[in-house]
Amino acid sequence: MLLVTVACLVGRAQVPDAPAKASPIVDLAGIINNDSLVTALNTQLDTLSHQTGNQVVVVTVNDMGGLDPKEFATELGNKWGIGGKNLNNGLVIVIKPKNESGSGQVGFATGYGLEGSFPDVFCKRLQADYMIPHFKENDYAGGIEAAVAEIIPVIQQEYKETQALAGDTAAKKKGGGGGNGWFIIAIIVGVIALFMLLRKRSKPAQPASQATQAAEQPQPQAKTGSSAASAAAVAGAAATGAALAGAAQEPEEEPEEPVEEEEPEKPKEEEKEKTEPYKYGYGGGSFGGGGASTSWD
Repeated sequence: MLLVTVACLVGRAQVPDAPAKASPIVDLAGIINNDSLVTALNTQLDTLSHQTGNQVVVVTVNDMGGLDPKEFATELGNKWGIGGKNLNNGLVIVIKPKNESGSGQVGFATGYGLEGSFPDVFCKRLQADYMIPHFKENDYAGGIEAAVAEIIPVIQQEYKETQALAGDTAAKKKGGGGGNGWFIIAIIVGVIALFMLLRKRSKPAQPASQATQAAEQPQPQAKTGSSAASAAAVAGAAATGAALAGAAQEPEEEPEEPVEEEEPEKPKEEEKEKTEPYKYGYGGGSFGGGGASTSWD
């Protein structure tokens, strides 16, 4: 047990420190001889991290200190804090080239939040089918590119499903049960309608004799005063029309020359809330036991 503990401590001592400037591709072994591709991969993975919060980091090393590649990737992910601190949604890929220290090795480690999207079998398939065929030809850039092309759609789909699930949950909470609420409203409306119908039927009808007497009563004639008032209103309207016509015939006064007004001072633009621009950085995530390891000669 003591020897195992010492071996683990020595192995952890071999895990490199995080770079001063965080980035998705960290080529410590200097085996990715394609600067334009590294720039493109950094941009893709940086955009993925910005949009979804998930982080994929690829690290190349010359030695893993005797650790299994998956264990080395797990130790590195915990030490660097890759992925979000709360969601632990990081994926670490560590590559050791075939050199004088031994066979080539590649290890995956998944944070707790990505273990469902990247089960061990899927990680193993990515290594065996997409990466190692390139690595055997010393094409490390091509192997990394092939793996990243498979990884990004999986994370994007997982993010969409998570967002949709969160939206459905929020809608249900806001609706307070949805269908049950509409059912209760329908019952209330039905009770009110039934009550009004019963009340209308219970109201006694007016006797036919009373209705006939009311119809036979002569309607009161309009008072003569109303005729006088109507005539006065017509005369007043005619007088008003004549006054308006006379006013229209009078020559219009010459407009005064406009006085130049001083331009008002432009209001100062409100200072926009200063927000720090997005900057790639490792978020403090932690890792468990998910991942896979593969070696080649």
